[in-house]
Amino acid sequence: MSDLLCDTARMNKHYEHFKSAVAGVTQPVILLAGSRKVPENLQEKLVMLAAYLANEFPTALFRSGNADGSDALFARGVNAIAPARLQLITPTAGHRRVHRNPLNYSFPLNNVSAVHEETLAYHTNTATPGNARIIDKRNEIPQLQSKARYLLRDTLMVMGDPAQELLPATMGIFFTASDPMAGGTGHTIRVCKQNNVPVFLPPEWWRWME
Repeated sequence: MSDLLCDTARMNKHYEHFKSAVAGVTQPVILLAGSRKVPENLQEKLVMLAAYLANEFPTALFRSGNADGSDALFARGVNAIAPARLQLITPTAGHRRVHRNPLNYSFPLNNVSAVHEETLAYHTNTATPGNARIIDKRNEIPQLQSKARYLLRDTLMVMGDPAQELLPATMGIFFTASDPMAGGTGHTIRVCKQNNVPVFLPPEWWRWME
C-alpha cells in the first residue's frame, strides 16, 4: 500500500481545478466510472488515480456502478486505501457480488421507493430521450426490464437517494476510450451535466498523472 501511495504522489501537480470543486464540501461524493474496455497499458493508472484520491481526501466517499473495466479498476484503488468509503450502486442486489469487497457499501436499485424511482425515470428520459421507451415500458415488457435497471442505476449513481441518506454526487471522474457521450457512460455524464455535477474527462484528469 505504501508503495502505491509513493507512486501516486506525483499526481498532485495538475488537479487544482478538481481540488477547487471539492473545497468547502464536508463529505464530497466522487463518482468514478467509465468504459468497460480499458487498454492494458492504462489500467494501472486508473487504479493509481483512485488510490491517490482516497488518500488525499479522507472525508470523501467514492461511488461506482460495480461494472467490469473502469469501475473495477477504480474500485481496486479505493479498496487499497479505504474500502469502507466505496459505495457500489447496483442494478440488482446480487449484481457481481463476488467482485465486491466486504467492507464496501452496496445500494441496489430496488432499495429506492416507487416515488423516487419515478424521479429517476424522469431524469433518465430527460438525459437520454432515445431510451424513453425502455424506461416507460419497463414494467410492461419483460425484455426491457434489465436494460432499464442499468439506466436507472446510472441515474441513481448521480442523483443519490437523499431520503435514504445516499447523497447526490459532488463530481464525476470518467474514463472513456472513445466517444465519451456514447452508451451508459455517456448517459451518466449527461445526468451529471443536467444536475450541475462537474465532470472530469481525459485528457483533463489524465494530466494529473504527469
